[in-house]
Amino acid sequence: MRNVLTKRVLERFQSKAPELEKFIGATRMVLKPTKKPPFEMLVHSIVYQQLSGKAARTILGRLLELVGDLTPSSILSHSEDQLRSVGLSRQKASYLHNVAQAFGEGGFLEEYNSVESLRKLSSEKILQLFVDIKGVGEWTAQMYLIFSLGRLDVLSPKDLGVRKGVMKMYELKDVPTPKEVEHIAQHWHPLETVGTYLAWRVLEID
Repeated sequence: MRNVLTKRVLERFQSKAPELEKFIGATRMVLKPTKKPPFEMLVHSIVYQQLSGKAARTILGRLLELVGDLTPSSILSHSEDQLRSVGLSRQKASYLHNVAQAFGEGGFLEEYNSVESLRKLSSEKILQLFVDIKGVGEWTAQMYLIFSLGRLDVLSPKDLGVRKGVMKMYELKDVPTPKEVEHIAQHWHPLETVGTYLAWRVLEID
């Protein structure tokens, strides 16, 4: 996939936030969206929650061995106890059923189980739809918008890395609250993703 943080996008962002020019020049701003379908990505996100990458990959591999193709019907054809047999917690098994029901036949998100079907929806609308699924939080939905869809108008103010990055970029004495991040980022609109991504990247600068 192509990098959505093009020179033109970065120049537009820099015109809105000239105070961040030195950080933009010092970091590698490359974001290539995966275009993963929402159901697949949300299942992966739930499996990975609060686990090391190695442990999550092991469990995901076992899950795929159990269910075969990763579809709403393949998840729902297995009981929560069967899903737990691959190493999932009771809560995560329940969440996977919730996601499968939402995207499965007759589910309230059945018509949105492809990247193309989401194209005409605003980022805010997609966020609202996804967080209506029990087990899918705001942060997970924001990460889908950024890393799978490549939306440019996404701020993740509760993300600790973003908050720490904003503290560094604006030379704040303390880590800002999510509300303070929202206030600082008001002039980034509609390119909040650039600022969000930049905040993560500046933490890698010594």
